[in-house]
Amino acid sequence: MAALSQQQSARPAPVSIFRRLERIVRLVTTAISFGLFGLFGLVLALVVFPLLFLFIRDKGKRAAVAQACLHRLFWVYVRVMRAMGTLSFECDHPEILKTLKGTIVVANHPSLLDVVFLMSFMRHTRAVVKSSIWRNPFMRGVVIAANYIPNHGDAAKLMEDCAAALREGANLIIFPEGSRTPDGQPRHYQKGFAHVALLAGAPVQIVTIEVNPPTLRKGESWRRVAPTRARWTIRVHERIDTAGQYGYDRSSSAVRKLKQDVAERIEGLLRA
Repeated sequence: MAALSQQQSARPAPVSIFRRLERIVRLVTTAISFGLFGLFGLVLALVVFPLLFLFIRDKGKRAAVAQACLHRLFWVYVRVMRAMGTLSFECDHPEILKTLKGTIVVANHPSLLDVVFLMSFMRHTRAVVKSSIWRNPFMRGVVIAANYIPNHGDAAKLMEDCAAALREGANLIIFPEGSRTPDGQPRHYQKGFAHVALLAGAPVQIVTIEVNPPTLRKGESWRRVAPTRARWTIRVHERIDTAGQYGYDRSSSAVRKLKQDVAERIEGLLRA
């Protein structure tokens, strides 16, 4: 009887088996999700955006249509992932993000999908794209059509280009960490966004992103799925009126103060 009891207790619990199966399914749907992302990008690069160049000659109108296409694509993409059970998400005030104009959205950067989620809620968003993507034959047409901002290593020109985009009414998404911060390490905020905000007199919209359990972190393969389905929680907080609070002060001290104010606010919200 004792031996029989030991054998029974050694068997995996049904809940444990269910969780293993559920994790395998999420691994498969994650692979499908990344495959879809590549497929969507290929269709945009080879079909959709070449047609935009063919039929829409005006650069501004073409960029607006291209940005709207990307916004809608990401909107569909994150909902397809949710429908497959790959992940879940919530945003407390999507209507605020949807109606932003000429604003820098500043957020922490815990996962690979952060920009995808934000762009799925925001219309007419321009992105800063590194020079290697501009040389990529598949992506070049996409970033040109959407009038994205190239980063060729000239910091002064990059800030002027970003400020010009904000003055024209476009939104920018900036992660002051620069890249995803490795798990367990403190976040270090760069001041580039503060330079651009004060240069353009643009408001700064603070957003926090939390992913529970953590997944798709820096250096983490997509194959390493979380033990349970990850949930993205996107909170939209206050908007800083830089023109009202800082006027035309573009000094180094004003840049440092704005950077520090935003960093302390984000850190405080994440600890709350």
